[in-house]
Amino acid sequence: MEQIKNMNNHTDEELIDYANTSEFMTFELGKMKYAIELPKIREILTYTDNITTLPNTTNWVKGLINLRGEVVPILDIRIKFNTGEAIYDINTSVIAVITEDKRMVGIIVDKVDDVQRLDTTTLAPVSDMGSAIPSKYLKGFVRLANNEMLVVMDIESVVHKNELKD
Repeated sequence: MEQIKNMNNHTDEELIDYANTSEFMTFELGKMKYAIELPKIREILTYTDNITTLPNTTNWVKGLINLRGEVVPILDIRIKFNTGEAIYDINTSVIAVITEDKRMVGIIVDKVDDVQRLDTTTLAPVSDMGSAIPSKYLKGFVRLANNEMLVVMDIESVVHKNELKD
């Protein structure tokens, strides 16, 4: 049976249901690829050594930076989740995220990749066995067209105030 083409010359299977999709920024931690919802991201910075360290904090709290007049804590989630050796090189980036309670927090990642539109209805749950990061910090995963797995991080739980007290 021949498929019927719509007005834009696409088959119904090729149409994207934008109501169930969102844009995500993808990044790398160790050998895994992760994603955060794009609206939560304020900006992406190259890693700087110009971080004011804080005494008596956990090793993954790198310190504070001044970002356009706002004091922003910088957290190295590679250390928190032990995703591999935390190497600081030209690919190392800081993703400045805005939390629901309007705090800005910078997270250090190995490399920022790109923006991808994902169908959020295809998010599969993550077990504690499938990632270096405990499942309470993850929203789920999707399998990309190239068969690569992309894990969607729950950034709110990662940078929650109670997490900084560890």
